[in-house]
Amino acid sequence: MDKTIFCFDIDGTLLTFDHRILDSTIETIQNIQSQGHKAVIATGRNYGSVKTTGLLDKIKWDAYVLNNGQCVLDENFQPIHEETLDQKTIEKIIEVSNREGWTCCLETVFYWFTIQEPSEYTIETHRFFNEVCPQKQEYDPSMKIIMAMAYAPKGYDYAPYKEIEGLTVDPGFSAYADLTKKGCHKYTGIEKCMEYLKCTKSVCFGDGSNDIDMITLADVGVAMGNAIEELKEVSDMITDTNEKDGIYHAIQKLGYL
Repeated sequence: MDKTIFCFDIDGTLLTFDHRILDSTIETIQNIQSQGHKAVIATGRNYGSVKTTGLLDKIKWDAYVLNNGQCVLDENFQPIHEETLDQKTIEKIIEVSNREGWTCCLETVFYWFTIQEPSEYTIETHRFFNEVCPQKQEYDPSMKIIMAMAYAPKGYDYAPYKEIEGLTVDPGFSAYADLTKKGCHKYTGIEKCMEYLKCTKSVCFGDGSNDIDMITLADVGVAMGNAIEELKEVSDMITDTNEKDGIYHAIQKLGYL
């Protein structure tokens, strides 16, 4: 049987705005898994952050695409694939942050920390995600850093970071921007999962700017009803919102239920 990989963003997709997963979503994902298809989380969050969501207690996921595709873990949280930022890029991120007066965060596969003291924007961002705020620590060049974040007021354009060669800068819904290796995104991680899980087709769900590559490149890209307009424009399907059984309705329309 041909297997489909179903990939789900977390915030605004799997989770409602008060950080719940709907019963209809749980039942739908368990149903497609019972048919032999695979269900994967595809998020900008890291491993520690995903653990705080409660999603691991609700569903036995087949793999995890984390850090916007820079880290891919199997069902037992063992690495399938990692992309790292080089030391020069990391040092430039730190330099820009110090010069501009912003806090930045560095992430390994299983840990994250800030270079400067957490700011009001750091606290605001992690409160938005309902997770523990990373704390200050020294950067050791021997660390394998797979992603960074910068924290600044909502609406800030992050222009100084965009000047760093080889870096993709993606401002989020709260007071932060994800800083990732250029050319890496959620779908590059999903491709590693498809190879690992032996899937031939991808159906992806998202709502934000960091989902644009994933939704564009998927065999079927589904934008949630609450998604940004730029994502809806490149999607194959627009479903109901994350509050109104959007995942269930889309998978039903696609003929998997």
